Amino acid sequence: MVKRLIRRLRGWPMVEAFVLRLAGHFTTRPADDFGRFVSASVGTGMAGAFAAMPPPVEPVRLPPPASNAPASFEMRFMKLHAEGRFDEMWEMLAEDAQRAWGGLQNFMREMPRLDEWLEILDMQVTNVTVLESWTDSLHQRTYNNVARLVMRYRVRQQWKEWTFDRQVHLVPAAGGWRTLCYPTRARMAVGH
Repeated sequence: MVKRLIRRLRGWPMVEAFVLRLAGHFTTRPADDFGRFVSASVGTGMAGAFAAMPPPVEPVRLPPPASNAPASFEMRFMKLHAEGRFDEMWEMLAEDAQRAWGGLQNFMREMPRLDEWLEILDMQVTNVTVLESWTDSLHQRTYNNVARLVMRYRVRQQWKEWTFDRQVHLVPAAGGWRTLCYPTRARMAVGH
């Protein structure tokens, strides 16, 4: 039925031009495909030649990573650390950090443990900033789209309680984020 109606309207250039323009609002084309429409004329007659010009489209840019995703990632990483689940933490390390540790077994053996008398009472992410570029001056590496987090920890060791802040950097990777948790310089010198 629709095909029959369109066939009857094809003889009318103004109606045909209107239908094509209307259809253009309900269809999408890839951004690189718009060039072929610039000089195409649709019909003649009283309406004249209409150029089917698509609306200008800005290039598609990926949005910056969501700020709450890095926070939940780092909270999970620290929870695993507190529980001593180093094998699960390994997959959360950035590739550069994994290479610096020299393998899973080294990481499990050398990763600092929390003191048995130390208890993490609370941890919060106080600030998340996604940086376009960041250079790790200690390891001489530059990364793009880095999430810089400021973590606040409240801890207790026997009867003493205190709070401290620590800055953490995460890099985007397939499936989310990875942390730049490197071995300390002393451990790197001994391990390599």
